[in-house]
Parts: sequence; C-alpha cells; structure tokens
Amino acid sequence: MDEVRSPKLGVPKLGVRTSAADRIGASASRGRNREAPQGETRHLMVSFGVVAGVLALAIGITLYIWHDVGAPRPEASPQVQEIERLLAELGFTPGPQDGVMDDATAEAIRAYQQVAGLPEDGAATPELLDELRAVAGKSQ
Repeated sequence: MDEVRSPKLGVPKLGVRTSAADRIGASASRGRNREAPQGETRHLMVSFGVVAGVLALAIGITLYIWHDVGAPRPEASPQVQEIERLLAELGFTPGPQDGVMDDATAEAIRAYQQVAGLPEDGAATPELLDELRAVAGKSQ
C-alpha cells in the first residue's frame, strides 16, 4: 500500500489511496493558501518601501533647493558697492561688487587699511570711501 500524508497534518494515512493528480492538486492548493497572504504582505511592504524612498528623495531635493529661502538677504548698499569697485580698481579683491558687506569685502578693506597705515577694522565707513576716492583720483 502507498503511504499518503494528510494535507493538514503531514501525518501518514494508512490504507488510503490517492492519485498523483490529487496529491499535486492538494499540495498546490495548500501552497497557494499559505503563500498568498505572505506574497501580498511582501508586495505591500515593497510598495511601501518604494513610496517611502521616493518621498524621502523628494523631500531631500526640496530642502536642498530651498535651504536658504527663510534666511534674510543682506541689503545692498550703494556706499559698499562703490567701496568694492574702488578696492577692485586699486588691486584689492573684494569679491563680487554687489554692495553687500561680506567677509571678502571686509578682508579687502583690512588689506587696504594695512597698506595705507590705517586702523584695520574692516568697516565700510564714509571716511574710508573718501580715502579710496582720493587715492583713486575720483574725488566728489
């Protein structure tokens, strides 16, 4: 006699004959019932992971692009812009001549003050502007 295992318990049943088609059908249906919830869960978890990854990437790109939107922009000053222009004409490097007092402008002012024998404070004052105009030959 053939030994057949019970589809539910896996215990051999004695004296029961089943065909190969019945055994294949039973194991196939048993496999589908067990794997369907796991497959759906796995598919759901993969989908959730993909969505979470795309969302994190989108947030990261947005933050990278807009990282300084809330930061106040320094105001441009015509006085600072003229100081930057005159410093550049005299061979000092104040950075972009945008009228914004930044580190490069302060460093160029300090370098000029050191060469001219002035106190090195790096401040863009009206007195400094007058000094630069006189040296550059552009008095007002």
